[in-house]
Amino acid sequence: MATTFSCFVAKNYQVFLEKGAEDNERLEYQFNLETRGREWTADRNSKPSMIPWIPNLWYDREADRFFHLVAGSPEKLMCFVRDGHLSKTSLGVLLIPEARQRFFALCAVIEKDVTTDCGASGDPCLEDGCAFKETDEVCLNAILLSEGKCLKSCIDLWIGMFQNHENRIEVWKK
Repeated sequence: MATTFSCFVAKNYQVFLEKGAEDNERLEYQFNLETRGREWTADRNSKPSMIPWIPNLWYDREADRFFHLVAGSPEKLMCFVRDGHLSKTSLGVLLIPEARQRFFALCAVIEKDVTTDCGASGDPCLEDGCAFKETDEVCLNAILLSEGKCLKSCIDLWIGMFQNHENRIEVWKK
């Protein structure tokens, strides 16, 4: 399965990252991070009634413009990632296998540190104390309680690795 992120183009050509209340009034496009290409996700035969199918429609152009704005270059992608728009898994896919393993291993250390700090805080989730004390496992609750600090640390780590073009998959080396 390809690693993608979506944008949604409304009747007025506005582009959104989320579907919103008018799901049936927005066309969804996906950007494949592994090929750096736009994909039409809707069945052209079951398109929203507001839009007649015409090749090179304005909606397609707006989606292309948006994807170029946020992922048209490695630098633009790093800015998009910095805002937290991609998952840790999606980020890992953009690294060569050796760098990917290092990225996930270092993120695991960050997550374990957050778990350890939470367990040592004196306010454990469980009455009997932290269930993850003296284990190699990480606590999802501790990660969530970190209020995004854990993900931000992984994003910062990924950006540092992605800045070196040798760590990128082939389509992102340019």
